[in-house]
Amino acid sequence: MTAPGLLDLVGVQDMPAFVLVSARVSGLFLAAPLWSMAGMPKSVRAAAAVLLSVILLPALGPAPRLPDDQLAMSVILASETLVGLAIGLTGAFLMHGVVLAGEVMSMQMGLSLGQALGSLPEGATVGVGQLLGYFALTIYLTFGGHLTLYQGLAASFAAIPPGQALVSLAGGREIADLAGTVFSVGIRAAAPVMVALLLANLALAILGKAVPQLNVMMLAFPVTISIGLVAFGAALPFLAQFLAAGVEGLPGQVGRTIGAFTAVPVR
Repeated sequence: MTAPGLLDLVGVQDMPAFVLVSARVSGLFLAAPLWSMAGMPKSVRAAAAVLLSVILLPALGPAPRLPDDQLAMSVILASETLVGLAIGLTGAFLMHGVVLAGEVMSMQMGLSLGQALGSLPEGATVGVGQLLGYFALTIYLTFGGHLTLYQGLAASFAAIPPGQALVSLAGGREIADLAGTVFSVGIRAAAPVMVALLLANLALAILGKAVPQLNVMMLAFPVTISIGLVAFGAALPFLAQFLAAGVEGLPGQVGRTIGAFTAVPVR
């Protein structure tokens, strides 16, 4: 069966529109939580991207004809991919912020020493970061964060027709602002454990001054790890509420991201 016959079989009648739509969908799948995970098979990711492109295609109008110039066509496809990537980053940065919070907690508790002294591969995360990452992904899927990104992607085709994505300074600034949310989310998520460990370290410092014979260094590791784990467990319900609020705020963030890539009329 030839390629056109296969495309007709799945309902693709307009090849330029399918190429532009699939470019934007591929950008979403490159960054969106769950689909961008290293454990997700590439074949499954590609099949899901093609399926979503075919589903979105009938609701769109005719796409502009792709230019014959290879450079111009590359710029158009890159712009479409960047729009999908920006939409996916709205959810990805929220998840990465929680993983960053786990790394901060591990460092404050002293668990990161195992990563420094052990034989973990470069870039691997310790247990607290992984646990918080899976916890955040569970909350994200439970509250429909992935559906919010799909709806935002579908709405982006109404705001930005295929082939008319505008790569401007406003879009780059929006992505930079999104990147900054990683640190704010990480600090907020790690705040309960950080405060508990700060108080524990102050108490150990006072104890070391009061009892000079006491080996505070040897005592600090079990105390900080125990207090950190207890505070971590106690903070999980509040962290779940914080993540739920973040997922519920995704529609507004996706809307602002899409608006940054639309053409602003000149007055």
